[in-house]
Amino acid sequence: MRPAGRAQPRSTRLFAGIALGTGLLVLLTQTPALAGPRGTLKGLAAPITAVVTHAVDRVDAGLGLLQDAGRQRADNHKLQAENRALKRQLAELQAAGRENADLRQALGFERSFGHRLLAASVIARSPDGWTRSVTIDRGRAEGIEPSMVVVSGAGLVGRVTDVGQHSAIVQTLVDASSRVNVYTALSGLDATAIGEGGLISMAVLPKPGVVAEPGEWALTSGIGGTYPRGIVVGQVAVFHRRDSATLETAELAPANDFGSLSTVLVIRDWMPAR
Repeated sequence: MRPAGRAQPRSTRLFAGIALGTGLLVLLTQTPALAGPRGTLKGLAAPITAVVTHAVDRVDAGLGLLQDAGRQRADNHKLQAENRALKRQLAELQAAGRENADLRQALGFERSFGHRLLAASVIARSPDGWTRSVTIDRGRAEGIEPSMVVVSGAGLVGRVTDVGQHSAIVQTLVDASSRVNVYTALSGLDATAIGEGGLISMAVLPKPGVVAEPGEWALTSGIGGTYPRGIVVGQVAVFHRRDSATLETAELAPANDFGSLSTVLVIRDWMPAR
C-alpha cells in the first residue's frame, strides 16, 4: 500500500507550496525581528519567490485557457444551431415558392381554359417507376368521378382512375398503360402518345414530306373522346423518320414534371365519351 502522503493530488501539493512561499514572503517583509538579516534572507528566498510566481502564472494561464475553450465550445454549439435553423428556413421558403408558382400557373390556366376546374393537392405518388400515378386530396365528396381529366398550369396530367371519399388516384401520362391521341401543333401530324414509365413515346401517322421538328408541341386532338382537344401534352425531343414504315416514331418531353408536381386541376364540366 502506498503512503498516504503520496496519494495527494498534484494540484494539492502545488497549492501547498504556493501557500508556503507566500507565508515566507510575508515573514521576510513584515517581521521586525528579521529586519537585520532581511537582505540575506531575501537573497536566499529569491529562487523560491521566482518558482512561486511562475507557478501562479501557470495556474492563471491554465484557468484562462479552460475558460476560453469553454466559451469557444459554447459559441460553436450556438453557431451550429443557428446554421441548422437557417437551412431549415431556406428549405421551407424554397418549397413554399415552388408551391406558390404551381398555384399561380394553375390559376392562370383556369382563367384561360374555359372549363370549370377544381384545384387539388398531390398527397402521394406511386411507389414504383412503372405504374406512374399520383393521389390527390379530392374525392367523391367533392364531386370527383372516375375518368375525369386532370391538368396543371403546364398541361395535361392524366385522368382519374379510382375515387375515394376524400381522395382519388390519377393515372399520369407517363404510366405504362396511358394512351393519348395528340397532334403536332406546327406540322399537323396525328399521333398517339404512349407512356413508358418515365418517358412518352409517340406513334405518328406519316405524311409524305412532313416531319415534326424538335421543340414542336404536341396537344390533345380530341379524337376518341377521351380528352378534350387542345391541352398541351409535351414537346418533341426526337423525331425518327422512316420512309418505308407505316408508322413513324418520336419522343416527347412531358409538359409536367411528375416528380415534383404539387397542385393539379380536375376538369369538372367535361366527361369522356362513353
